[in-house]
Amino acid sequence: MRYTEGSAVIEQGKAFINPKAKFSRDATIAYAMLYPRIENALDATSATGIRGIRYAKELNLKNVTFLEINGSAYPYLESNIKTNKIKRFSAHNMSVQEFCNISQQEKFDMIDIDPFGSPAPYIYDSLKVSHDGTIMAFTATDTAVLCGAHNQACIRTYGAVPMHNELGHEAGTRILIGFVATLAAQFNYGISVGIAFSYLHYMRAIIRLEHGNKRAMDSLRKMGFAYKCGKCGWIGYNIGMFPTKNCCDVCGSKLEISGRMWLGDLIEGDVRPKLGESITSVQGADAKEIKFAERIASEPNTPFYYSIPKLTKLMGLPSVSELSVIEGLLGKNYKASLTHFEKNCVKTDAPLEEIKSLISSLSKGRF
Repeated sequence: MRYTEGSAVIEQGKAFINPKAKFSRDATIAYAMLYPRIENALDATSATGIRGIRYAKELNLKNVTFLEINGSAYPYLESNIKTNKIKRFSAHNMSVQEFCNISQQEKFDMIDIDPFGSPAPYIYDSLKVSHDGTIMAFTATDTAVLCGAHNQACIRTYGAVPMHNELGHEAGTRILIGFVATLAAQFNYGISVGIAFSYLHYMRAIIRLEHGNKRAMDSLRKMGFAYKCGKCGWIGYNIGMFPTKNCCDVCGSKLEISGRMWLGDLIEGDVRPKLGESITSVQGADAKEIKFAERIASEPNTPFYYSIPKLTKLMGLPSVSELSVIEGLLGKNYKASLTHFEKNCVKTDAPLEEIKSLISSLSKGRF
């Protein structure tokens, strides 16, 4: 079966390709376009090679290295590279771990890890072929694990307790980033999160490595724990090696605790105003993708969000519009927006008491 995306024409053969992951590839290209010094890339889990092929053509790279461990899929990778007339490349029928351990002298400006399931087994070895400024892009499709449906699997794989509630997708994304930040620190790298998001069946994060002990420690100081109270709806978090709360600050009830996780920004300040325009220039990007990218860019970097329907239910009040809540909070000089992580939720730096007061006024028609 032949599949066309962006600049690439791909023959699937016995290799897996997911058209629903197109936004992941488009967003990576949009981000990388903001860093024109990228010259070489590692497509670490190539399958059909669509990522590396698009990166080679649309980012005008000097060289792309393709890795594919599956012997049945590898001939289709080679054929797709040839069909798309990629001239400056190397391709290997081997695992990420094997390649990175025999090629540690080779350093890449961009590394893409897009496996089936978790990227966790590939991160450590990929750091061996990184350098100061390397862009690492990684995908997790084990969302049931990261969102708390399989609590023990998340602890085993990522060393963190997930959230199994409406905060799960953001908590899972932050757990994923925190896992990478912890491993990167072992190589004396800090991280800067260019853009991170949850979309359809996967989570995706694109980070830049920043070498140095201070950078590494600065990143680790952005790790911590998140809290959710099921009785009153309060949400909180703390930076640090250990959780500092067991009971809710508002009502004293026992809290659901998640972490450790990344509690820093999920989008770089410099990227925020440029993301929408950058993805518009990506070949084949559609209106839905552009709108989604703009929503990501509009969200404040405040960790987590409140579900307005859940708050109104806890308060025993009729439902109110999320947009009305946002308008009211903005009018009080708080940051507020919808979030892409979950429907009907508002991401804001306003305290819970202020949000509840506003909801109460809106439900009674006094605002």
